[in-house]
Amino acid sequence: MKEWIDSTFGSAGGQTALPTGPWTGHHFESCQFDGVAFGQMDWRNARFEQCTFSRCDLTEIRWTGAKLHGVKFDNCNLNGLRWNTLTTLFLKLELTQCQATFGDWSDMELNGARMLETDFTGADFSGTDARKVDWSGSRLRDSIFQRTDLRESDLRTATNWNIDPAENKVRDARFSRSDLEGLIGRLGICLD
Repeated sequence: MKEWIDSTFGSAGGQTALPTGPWTGHHFESCQFDGVAFGQMDWRNARFEQCTFSRCDLTEIRWTGAKLHGVKFDNCNLNGLRWNTLTTLFLKLELTQCQATFGDWSDMELNGARMLETDFTGADFSGTDARKVDWSGSRLRDSIFQRTDLRESDLRTATNWNIDPAENKVRDARFSRSDLEGLIGRLGICLD
């Protein structure tokens, strides 16, 4: 049986030292990670419940089969991650003010996720169930939306997105009237 961990980790005084990896199969519950650079940490099949990552660098982690439930990432570097290798059963996560460029979210179940004020430049959301996702304030430049289910999602304050309604499900999604170019750009229609 793998170790169960409940603690606060980080660079500030009074915090617990980060246990040496690999963390394969470990269970983390109600942990706080603050200012940690994880390097090439191995989190395969690990479980994170109600954990918070603040100002962390997770760009090189390996987390195939990991489970995230109630996990929050705040102001973290998450560039280039393969999110679609996570176990999506009971997946519940929130990203706020993160750098999550060029991530692979394809064919995932993100229903109800909160993706707030995050840079998703170049991310792939092909085939993703993104129903009821809150994209408030996020940047979606060059992100790929093909066969993506965006029903009831909120993109009113998201920027730089380009979503073809013929290739994606957008019924009851919320868009800003001032940013309709992202929906009709491929139709060759000019808005004045």
